[in-house]
Amino acid sequence: TSMRAACAPESASRATQSSSSTTRSATDWFRASIRTTTRTPRRARQEMSHGAVAGPRTWDGSTPPVITSNVEGTWAYDTVNRRLREDILGRVFRDNADVLKVGGEAERRLRALERELSTASTSVIAHIDDDGGPDIATWRDLLEPWVGTTWLDAPWLLIEFYFYRRILVAIGYFDPSSPLFNYDPFAADKMNGLRAGASAAASLASKANAFAKRSKSDDASLAEELRLFVMVALWGNRMDLSIWPESGAKGDGANRASEAFIEALNAGEKSLLWDDSASVAAKLAERSMRDISIVVDNAGFELTCDLALADALASSGAAKRVVLRVKAHPVFVSDAMDKDVRDTINAMMASEDADTAVMGRRWASHLSSGAWIIAPDFAWCQPQPFWALPRDAHDELKSSDLVVIKGDANYRRLLNDCLWPLDSPFEDVACYFPAPILALRTLKAELGCGIPQDKQAIASVDADWMVTGKYGVVQFCEAPARQHAVASQIYGVSAFAGRDDYTPHERLALSKTLAALANASKDLAHALKTAPLRRTALLGAASSGDKNASGDTQQKLDVVANAIFKRHLATCGAVRYYSSEEEDAPRVLNESGEFVVCIDPLDGSRNIDCNVPVGSIFGVYRVDDGASALDNCTRAGSEQIAAGYAHYSGATTLVLACGDDGAAVEYTLLDGEFVVANANMECPKRGQVYSLNDARFDDWPKGLQTYITRVRNGQGESGKQYSARYICSLVGDFHRTLIYGGWCGNPRPHLRVAFEAAPLAFVARAAGAVATDGVVNALDIKPREMHQRSPLFLGSVDDITELVRCGDVQQDASKSYSV
Repeated sequence: TSMRAACAPESASRATQSSSSTTRSATDWFRASIRTTTRTPRRARQEMSHGAVAGPRTWDGSTPPVITSNVEGTWAYDTVNRRLREDILGRVFRDNADVLKVGGEAERRLRALERELSTASTSVIAHIDDDGGPDIATWRDLLEPWVGTTWLDAPWLLIEFYFYRRILVAIGYFDPSSPLFNYDPFAADKMNGLRAGASAAASLASKANAFAKRSKSDDASLAEELRLFVMVALWGNRMDLSIWPESGAKGDGANRASEAFIEALNAGEKSLLWDDSASVAAKLAERSMRDISIVVDNAGFELTCDLALADALASSGAAKRVVLRVKAHPVFVSDAMDKDVRDTINAMMASEDADTAVMGRRWASHLSSGAWIIAPDFAWCQPQPFWALPRDAHDELKSSDLVVIKGDANYRRLLNDCLWPLDSPFEDVACYFPAPILALRTLKAELGCGIPQDKQAIASVDADWMVTGKYGVVQFCEAPARQHAVASQIYGVSAFAGRDDYTPHERLALSKTLAALANASKDLAHALKTAPLRRTALLGAASSGDKNASGDTQQKLDVVANAIFKRHLATCGAVRYYSSEEEDAPRVLNESGEFVVCIDPLDGSRNIDCNVPVGSIFGVYRVDDGASALDNCTRAGSEQIAAGYAHYSGATTLVLACGDDGAAVEYTLLDGEFVVANANMECPKRGQVYSLNDARFDDWPKGLQTYITRVRNGQGESGKQYSARYICSLVGDFHRTLIYGGWCGNPRPHLRVAFEAAPLAFVARAAGAVATDGVVNALDIKPREMHQRSPLFLGSVDDITELVRCGDVQQDASKSYSV
């Protein structure tokens, strides 16, 4: 602190000094600086090279434990020890007795599976026999880590999918020579479920038909009506046939279908543990979506409810197309396949109830017109988490404007069946998802997220509240953060600005802040890419001709860039103070935020009109609760906990440094996400290029003139003749310098300490380079005001040391330039 206090007020007076004492002190400082800023990267730096795993993580980069079936008293334990054998497999034998010949191959294999399940604690997993299924190779990869593990000790989700796939092997589902080739062993249950829901479907049909007639109007009630169809699709999930009694169109099954559905709708908010239905309905009512995907769960009446939602989306124009993503083969008793969708539509059309028949014909019309698409995929029949979906399935979801995740099994895959703290925010756990997501789930497994503690307390009055399907969630994340690699960069960092006691909450909040900065950079890159096509709106000076707080004429894209970064950082919830080159004072984004962001949203904006590379520069500090907003935003760069820049050129690059010992990591924007391009940027110790405006040579101080003359002529310490490379875009010049070596900068007090000098100095240190104002370390400069300017020289250690040794390199501010 005393060194910063001593250096800051003296820097201005030192600008014109050229005495030998000043030169010696600067050289001595640089020798000390080099020893502390050019370290051999720790192993943690090297571990970034493989990239971050795509799934959500806790504060330390781990994931919560996955549910297994070896804990007595749990739903998972009962499922694997009893339900799969007694309820599910028993039902397969009973429902298919007419085709399962006693002593036949299918019956024999099913009995063998039954015996395995009866000794689940000792029976071990083996690879699935090659039965001709196109998914065998995938299953080998999925099972390989668990072969030899008991049914109880392997992940519960894996075991359940494995069990159903074993049933298909047993009956010869994929074997053209088998008498049960392409035979659905659960067809009877599905049809019974459809019949059982007939009376409820008739009630639903009258409402759906009325909505379809008026939904094209601009009725103000559209959002509320769409919300009702969202709720219909949610509570239809109570109709999961795997936990239902075995009844058909009459008796208990039919009564339960109608009563359970009506009960669920009437229960409404009382049974909802989280409800985003209003916000998603408002979004749907904008009628701005092209494709909506519904990852369908169960057949039977639940499918009827899902199709009612799809009908409302198509009829209202909320989406141009609804893609029904269904299973490619039978699984989980009732899970819907292509045939089940068509059977449901046909059943509706053939109904004796007039309203139901009308609804069915409209559904058939959606299908024939292309408003509905049925898209079966093996990806929905497998246990891998949704962040590890096959590339084609992932990309199809990514192209959707909204993905609706239905049911418990799909939700479990969304969480990888991990035991997240139940109050973990849904947007944190679903942060990896490739598209906007709406999860509709009634709870039937002992896991979850996004459930506040007060709601947990209310529901837990029922001992089995997590498995009965009585309680539900409607969870909507309009813009999943993604940017997993960027958010994960802090995991290997041990200390931030000298502190190693960051709490799990603070680390998570920092990850969110970095992801928000990455997403803002992505959005700005898109705006820059399209700017020439929107010249009137985006190019040229701002319409008012205003100057920003730094005195520069604001460009239209300066205003746009500032708004983009402010919006993303406000949304992430972790930033309290936002200090921008484009604003005259710090802004409060979130009163409870933990961090400060100082930013130049668009560096080099004078180059925008001619398509020269530009950038964004930012530094992140931890909030000092005892300081004012201004004091929080005018701190020495050494107090930063992260900093970086985005470089918008032929590719969009993000360079980020975190913590006291983290590497400078280079990312490249690919398909909307920043991926690691260089896990450990290291600036060469010396280069052969300097970057500053040579046209100002005659105005430079003597020391700088002497240095430039020497290196131009090959008379510098390296003996090499230097070249000049200058594009008047600080980010572009600095990025090139980090890669090729040399140095860049500006000898005038022109660059803002908080918004440009400090963040780039932080990155330079992480890359083994150095930064100075010509006298002191740039990280030690504490600005006295928000927009304070300074000279700045950044680059290779040997080059900057040679430059500083010349002394007298700071130009005074007496002369300004219009270009």
